[in-house]
Amino acid sequence: MTEGASHSRRLAASLVVSWLLFSSAAVVIVIAAPAPPATVAASRVAITALAWAFIARLRGSGLGLAGLDGRTRWRIWISGALLGAHFSLWILSLTLTSVAHGAVLVGLQTLFAGLFGLALGDRVSWRLVAGVAVALLGTAILTGSDAGTATLLGDGLAVLAGACSAAYLVVNRGVGHALPLPVLLAWVNAVAALTIAGWILLSAGEIWVPDAGTAEVLAILWLGLGPGLLGHGSMNWAARSLPVHVVSLTVLLEPAGAAALAWLALGQPFGWEEVVGAALLLVGAGVSASDQGRGAPPDERSA
Repeated sequence: MTEGASHSRRLAASLVVSWLLFSSAAVVIVIAAPAPPATVAASRVAITALAWAFIARLRGSGLGLAGLDGRTRWRIWISGALLGAHFSLWILSLTLTSVAHGAVLVGLQTLFAGLFGLALGDRVSWRLVAGVAVALLGTAILTGSDAGTATLLGDGLAVLAGACSAAYLVVNRGVGHALPLPVLLAWVNAVAALTIAGWILLSAGEIWVPDAGTAEVLAILWLGLGPGLLGHGSMNWAARSLPVHVVSLTVLLEPAGAAALAWLALGQPFGWEEVVGAALLLVGAGVSASDQGRGAPPDERSA
C-alpha cells in the first residue's frame, strides 16, 4: 500500500470514528439528566481540555501562547466562548425536545457556516441559495410536528447552538496551524469551560442535584473523552488535510445515527413529518455545504 493510499484510509477512518462518536452524544446527554445542563456542558469541555493538555505535554508541546500575535490569541478566546455557548445551548435544548429534533437542527451549522462566510465576503453560489431554501422548508415541516411550547423552545435552542458552532468554525479560520492541534484544542475547550462556569456563577444556577449519581458522572466522562476528545480530535485532524465541505459530512450524517440510537436506547419515536422534514433539512444543508471549502488553502479550513 502506498503512503498516499494509507493516508486516505486513515482520513476515511477518522471521519467514520467522528460520526459514530458524535451520533452517541445526544443520547448520552439525555442519560446525563437530571444533572444540570450547564454543569454537563462545563464538565464535558473541562474534561476534554484536560485530556488534550495531557496529550500535548506527552508530545513535549508547551501550553503557552506567548509566541502568538494578539489577533490570534483573541480568536482563540472568542472561539472558545462560542464553543461554550454551543454546548450550553445544545445540551439545554435536549432537555426540551427530542434527540431526533435536536440532532437535526443543530446540523444547520453547515448552512450557517455558508451564510457567515457570505457575510465575510465569500462568493454567493446557487448551491448556497438553493440549500437555504430547501433547509428552511425542512425546518418548517420538522418544527411544525412539535406538540408543545417546550419542544419548540428546545428546537429554537438547537438552531442557536448550530449558529454558535458555525461561528466558532469561522472565527477559527487561520488559527488551525498557529499551534499544535492538542494545544489549540486544550485552550479552546478550557476557555469554553470557563465561559460556562462564569455563566453558572453569574446566574446563580444549580451546580449539581441529589438525584444525579454514578450514571450521570459516567455519561459526562464519556461526553468529554468520547465525542469531545476522540470525535473532535479525529474531525480536526481530518480538517487539516480535507476541505470543510468534506469534513462537514460527519455533521450531516450525525442526526441519522443519533435518531437510530435514540429509538433503540431511549424508545423515542419519530413520525413521517419528522422524517420528511429532517431529510429536506439535511439535503439543504448538504447542498449548501457542498460548495464550502472548494479550493480553500489549508489555513482557511476548520480548526
